Amino acid sequence: MTLLKWFESRIKKDWIMKALKAKKHVLCEKPVSIAASDYEELLAVAKEAGRYIMDGTMFAHNSRTGHLLEYISREAEFGKVMRINSEFTFRGDEDFFDNDIRTTKNGDPYGCIGDLGWYCVRLAQIVFKKVDCGTVTRAQTTFWELNEEGVPIDAQCMVFFRNEGADNDIDEQVLSFHCSFIHPLQQRVSIIGTKQSLEMVDYVIPREGSSSWCVHGQDLTVNDEYCVRSSDMVEVPCGSVQEVLMWRNFSKHCRAVERDGWQAEDANVLSAISLQNQKIVDALMESIEQNGKPIRLH
Repeated sequence: MTLLKWFESRIKKDWIMKALKAKKHVLCEKPVSIAASDYEELLAVAKEAGRYIMDGTMFAHNSRTGHLLEYISREAEFGKVMRINSEFTFRGDEDFFDNDIRTTKNGDPYGCIGDLGWYCVRLAQIVFKKVDCGTVTRAQTTFWELNEEGVPIDAQCMVFFRNEGADNDIDEQVLSFHCSFIHPLQQRVSIIGTKQSLEMVDYVIPREGSSSWCVHGQDLTVNDEYCVRSSDMVEVPCGSVQEVLMWRNFSKHCRAVERDGWQAEDANVLSAISLQNQKIVDALMESIEQNGKPIRLH
């Protein structure tokens, strides 16, 4: 196996290609590349070599994420998932902006979108896929701030999803997210259904010893001065730390690909989600280049 972490995105392709051709499985920091076409080329090489490539989006492997997906899929209780609002931000210091690869055009030119925004997109992908709305129709960056090298350091974005069997954009589901290197640490998500909403304040990097989220009902308690939503905390079992679970899943998929080739269903599904993640962040960067124009995805 090969681990590629903190490599500049511009040189990842060459190193991943070398590892795959040397018959190594690859676990790679995200974003995997600076273009979906490069990622597709890497996947083709991986399939030819009978080796597996996976991005390192840790929280997707957390057992809490599985419990969350099961909860929001209970349509009788939660209703239909219509919208996701998320935020992943931190305030970089002077050293970060001077030396970190995520702020340089020759390092990771996607900046906060390719780094923090990747997580916001991934959560929406797996939530909407769980409720059969995994088709992405378009993506748009509605606000952005670039540093002197033209790298995004603050961005507000929207991604639109629809039912996987639909042939038009009617009744779309929406992801709206904020990612930034210039705001205090936030890692919040709100998943809004037609009957309940769910809030989590640590969805990317969990707090130690805590595995919970808050659910709000649609009922209001009203008196003469204020109104209060009905709310409950949902506690779920804490499993192993998400990095350990990520490595376990990676190992499982590697063995499956070695045994069954790329017919292994779970490996194929995860790679398709990762490639779609790349296509979405590509489109968000293109939207900036097009002065905020919505970019269609097919």
